[in-house]
Amino acid sequence: MKKKYFLLIALFINLLIGYILLENRKVTTYTEDYEIKLEASKLTARCLEEIKKFKIEKNIVIDKSIDINNTGLIGLDYSQITTTLGNIEAKRTSTNPNMSAAIVDMFNELGLHPKDNVAVNFSGSFPALNIATMCAIEKMELEPIIISSFGASTHGANDPNLTYLDMENYLYKIGLFSYRSTYFSIGGFHDIGKEMDPETRGIIIERLLNYGYKFIYDDNLLHNINTRYELYNKADDIKCFINVGGNDVSFGESSMMVYVNDCIITNFIEKDNATGLVQLFLKVNIPTIHILNIKSIATKYGLSVDPTPLPSVGEGGVYYTYEYNKVVAIIILIITSILMYIFHRTNKNKIT
Repeated sequence: MKKKYFLLIALFINLLIGYILLENRKVTTYTEDYEIKLEASKLTARCLEEIKKFKIEKNIVIDKSIDINNTGLIGLDYSQITTTLGNIEAKRTSTNPNMSAAIVDMFNELGLHPKDNVAVNFSGSFPALNIATMCAIEKMELEPIIISSFGASTHGANDPNLTYLDMENYLYKIGLFSYRSTYFSIGGFHDIGKEMDPETRGIIIERLLNYGYKFIYDDNLLHNINTRYELYNKADDIKCFINVGGNDVSFGESSMMVYVNDCIITNFIEKDNATGLVQLFLKVNIPTIHILNIKSIATKYGLSVDPTPLPSVGEGGVYYTYEYNKVVAIIILIITSILMYIFHRTNKNKIT
């Protein structure tokens, strides 16, 4: 028995020492696209700070009990343009400016290059992610065709006085964006906001029209989706469809939207006959970047979930990879195998 316990202790010490040696001797290597990721995240951080200032100038109160990092990008529990329930932890996770680096990573995984045309669909549910996507597109020098809706889930851009499109237009006016959405819609149920207050809805539409945005309205969801698809395809050779949030037009009436965890979709299998923009683009072999399940995306790209305080720009696993010392790993593996063999032989002898 003493020999058995000795072997177990030796095995534990060997593994512990091995872990310490591997961690201490690992080499951190920055990704090839480190610089562009950093630039995109810097621009995102600047944009988010400008929106916070803009919000304060408009005398809109920041509720620090839910916006615990005081970002100004977390919306209300409920408003006249709230569409669905949203997860507060996901909303706070989305305000990490390094999410832009993750989006750059997605673009590079799909092999996008400067001047490539991309179709973009934003809802108002994740304004910080919309901004992060815009900054990634800006730094990658892509050519976007953008359609946005102003309805938003809880804690999104659901303040009627400061929708996502108000934010986007402001950032465009002060020169941080070199482009903005061309078209906008209401959002919400079937993208026509049936659940919204009609008077508030009308005030927002008039304001956005005054900014110069073009309005899309069709009470037939399928017609709406096809109209958008035609508008996107006015640009030649679209390389990618980017969807941020849960607008009904993205997956049509498919229930698959909330179950898709992979943010990059290159093929789509579903049992129903619903048709949304995602399905239409995939049918012609155009890949989709679907940004909705934020906690899963953050974890995949080495970013913190619901962090306090917010990480600094350049912080997170999305910027680097680890390379472990192979010699140390092999030695630890050999010693572990020998100890396991001796332990097995000792147990076998005890039984016989």
